[in-house]
Amino acid sequence: MLTRPHFEVQDILAHSFDSFRLRHSLDKDQYKAVNAILHCRTAALGGHKDSCSCGFSRISYNSCRCRCCPKCGSMKRESWIEGRLCSILDVRHFHAVFTVAEELNKLALANKRVFYCLLFMAATETVKALAADKKHLGALPGMTAVLHTWGKTLVFHPHIHMIITGGGYSEVGWVEGKKKFFLPVRAMSKKFRGLFVSLLRKAFESGDIVFEQKEFDALLDTVMGKDWVVYCKKPFNGSEGVFRYLGSYTHRTAITNSRIVDVTPKKTTFTYKDYKDKCRQKNMTLDNEEFIRRFLLHVPPSGFTRIRHYGVYSSASKKTKLAKCKTWTRTKSRVLKKEGVSLLFTRMYPGLRPGIFSFNSSFST
Repeated sequence: MLTRPHFEVQDILAHSFDSFRLRHSLDKDQYKAVNAILHCRTAALGGHKDSCSCGFSRISYNSCRCRCCPKCGSMKRESWIEGRLCSILDVRHFHAVFTVAEELNKLALANKRVFYCLLFMAATETVKALAADKKHLGALPGMTAVLHTWGKTLVFHPHIHMIITGGGYSEVGWVEGKKKFFLPVRAMSKKFRGLFVSLLRKAFESGDIVFEQKEFDALLDTVMGKDWVVYCKKPFNGSEGVFRYLGSYTHRTAITNSRIVDVTPKKTTFTYKDYKDKCRQKNMTLDNEEFIRRFLLHVPPSGFTRIRHYGVYSSASKKTKLAKCKTWTRTKSRVLKKEGVSLLFTRMYPGLRPGIFSFNSSFST
């Protein structure tokens, strides 16, 4: 049986957003996200009547479909995974993570759209440049990159999760990489740092980034003297598990409702995993307004694409390089499943019997 989490982000906003907005300035994207979450699955968005053959019926209110809403990602995630499984190669994949120095957070928050775009560009160009070198691979891999901006305690922490094929396209055929990750992580870190800082300077000089000149120069000098964290996790065998795993990252919000353990009119307590203490589960309690401040840091700019594909996985390569790679790697053709809401819902929640509910009698208020 599906149960609603006892506490939700919606409850925290209902308690404290009115007082929060009097003390903080918000942009239109943040206001729009809050409004959507507050009205998600309430009578304000209308709904429909679910009926069972036994005579039982209930009212289900419509969701807001906002990508920042903790209640609205599951269906999109499943549909996205099914779509990607038709477009990926049945080869080993690696999961790399690109992070930036925390000193850049102020610059990122003041220039979100440009900063995030440059972060994608620096990460993908780093992989492409190193992979093109024959001593590493000498080929063009496939890459799917996802932007996250949060840490486990909702602090601002922009980073890129990237799935990379364990080989790549060349003019003579598929080039298989080493069993271990074919790119040296230390070289990736230095290349990524240098490329990203260079892109930031160019964006500043062209006027795309707005920041104080002296502070900007001092900031970049500081981060160039630090080691940036780029690391790679264990490889995946085959393709199915790769995007099932990546699906847990693609449509994730800054925090899920299941992590919230207590909400009062003043404070919120939630769980987090402390990586510095052997990944132990711990509780953190914040004032509601501080929780809301941290949560709203992660509202992306309107229309911004958080999931992007590069190399042989790019849209431009689907009918050319990707098609050849599928032949070379003997990847079986997959057909995108077109399933209705009931079947998708049943697959997501195996405990439900197929066809137990029918959806009818839509209404609005």
